[in-house]
This record gives sequence, C-alpha cells and structure tokens, in this order.
Amino acid sequence: MVGKVIGVVGQADLVTQLILLAILLLSVGSWAVAVSKLREFGRVLRSSKMFMDSLRTTGKPPGADFWSRSSEVGPLARMYAEAGRFLQRRSDRGVTGSLTSEEVSILRGVLEREASEDLAQRERNIGFLATVTSVSPLLGLLGTVWGVLTSFIGMKETGVADLSAVGAGVAAALTTTVAGLLAAIPANIFHNFVVGRIDSLAGDIDRFLSELVDVCRRGSLQ
Repeated sequence: MVGKVIGVVGQADLVTQLILLAILLLSVGSWAVAVSKLREFGRVLRSSKMFMDSLRTTGKPPGADFWSRSSEVGPLARMYAEAGRFLQRRSDRGVTGSLTSEEVSILRGVLEREASEDLAQRERNIGFLATVTSVSPLLGLLGTVWGVLTSFIGMKETGVADLSAVGAGVAAALTTTVAGLLAAIPANIFHNFVVGRIDSLAGDIDRFLSELVDVCRRGSLQ
C-alpha cells in the first residue's frame, strides 16, 4: 500500500508535489521543535528536582558542582541565586535586619522578572507547533481541491466521463489531505503537552516565588 501511495505521488502534478513538500517540511520542523522541547524540559525538571531536594533536606542549595555542570539549572535555582545577590548587595551597603515593605516590593519585582524571562525562553518556538497544527490541514485541503479540479478539467478536455480517467488525479489529491493530517496531529499533541508543562512550571514558579520572598523578609536566606 505504501508503495502504491508513493507511486501516486510520483505521478502527481507539480503543484501537488510542492504542497506535499511544504507539508513535509512543516512536519519535520515540528518534530525537531518537539524533540528539542522534550529534552529541554527533561533537563529543567531534573535540575529543579535536584535543587529542591537539596534545599528541603539540608536547608541549603546544591554545591558548586550543580551550578558548574548543569546546563539548565532551572528557574527555581536562578530565582534563589538572584535573591541571594539582592541580599548580598543590601549587606554590602551595610543594611541589616528585616526587609522593608519597599525592599520586599523591589525583590518581588526582580524575581518576577527572572521568572518571566525563563518562561519566555520555555515558550520559544511553541508558536511554530500551533502553526503546523492549523496550516498543515489547510495545505492538505488545498492540494485536494486542486487535484480534484485538475482531474475534472482533464475529464472535460478528453470528453471521457469515466472514473478511470480521473482516478489517479483524485488519488494524488487525497494524499495531500492525509499528509496534512499526519503532520498536524502529532504537532497538536506536542503543542498541548508542552503548553501543559509550561503551565505547570509557571505554577511551581509562583509558589516558590511567594515562599522565597517570605523567607527573604528576614534579611537572610538561612
């Protein structure tokens, strides 16, 4: 069956083949983005788990090996480090004791900005998956309509009202619809999965941010 489909595609006209090529490129691109995002989230989740486990068990972040070897330390660790730098700058100015309400507001703004930058990085290229989800079926439909149209034009020109005269053209046209769906369905699954991961990560960031600010109110991370 696959061989027959390939044979039909090989006999299709140039427009149909170009549409199939465009769908193929979109599909390859969506898989590349999906694999990249899955690997990225895997690194982030492992690093965040390592960081939180150390923080809960010892009350301190992981050692230098964690910061030097982790390609993705994760947003929670970066927020913790940013809070430490904020408190260190405060200490360098000779200020001690609990944070004032103004300082708490500034710290929260700093951490929220760090969190926003991280989430923006996680959301990069996600729009491409949504584009593939919506555009691929439309390209498939375009190829089908074009193929059926050219088949009926050919039928009119030959004057033969027979299915065998248009069967090859219609079959080639329908392959574009199948190709469009095969590209769109995985892209949609990956898109929803990644968006769910981002939403879950955003919730973790919000909870950690609130806890971190409450701890820093004392003027120390200890």
